[in-house]
Amino acid sequence: MVDNNTQEEQPTKNNASEEDPYIKTATHNYVSRLASIKGANRVELKGKCVLKPNVTLDGEKAWVKAGRYCTIHTNTILQPSPMPPPYYENEDVACVPLILKNHVVIQSNCHIEAAAIGSAVQIGHDSTLGKRCIIKDCCIIEPNSHIADDTVVPPFTRMAGKPAVMVEELPESVAVDLVDAAVDEYQNFVEDTKK
Repeated sequence: MVDNNTQEEQPTKNNASEEDPYIKTATHNYVSRLASIKGANRVELKGKCVLKPNVTLDGEKAWVKAGRYCTIHTNTILQPSPMPPPYYENEDVACVPLILKNHVVIQSNCHIEAAAIGSAVQIGHDSTLGKRCIIKDCCIIEPNSHIADDTVVPPFTRMAGKPAVMVEELPESVAVDLVDAAVDEYQNFVEDTKK
């Protein structure tokens, strides 16, 4: 994993035993010992992120980057998606990097192959984000939703369904609410780990 400041993310040593379920890094990321990070040299967590058990980040073919205060819940897979067919040859498949901005919360059992997820976004459990889709800032993806390949979700949008459609335009005030929710989720997690 790459640290935003030093190019190498090292676990901190604060008298924690090897039995701790989470590894805490120098930038206050908490990574479950049961999480899987493939191609760690192309995975970047900016800080104060939480990767829960059985999360998979696949950086083998392209970058996977997460901003600050991103929480990814159990059994969720984040993997870069392949370029559309005109851009690659038979076996050397080029992939689009997967970028999460700040304050993103992804619930359990999601499969994410998006190109970009903006700031202040919540994705409900059991949702799928198709190849190369883009979720703009301040969006809510309801549980059990499927965003089709190459979809661009505009900012301040609530999406739901299979396939997902816009069900509500969100007020501008939701930006503050979503940021607060992501920060609160991180802080509550940290408090729970101290108990």
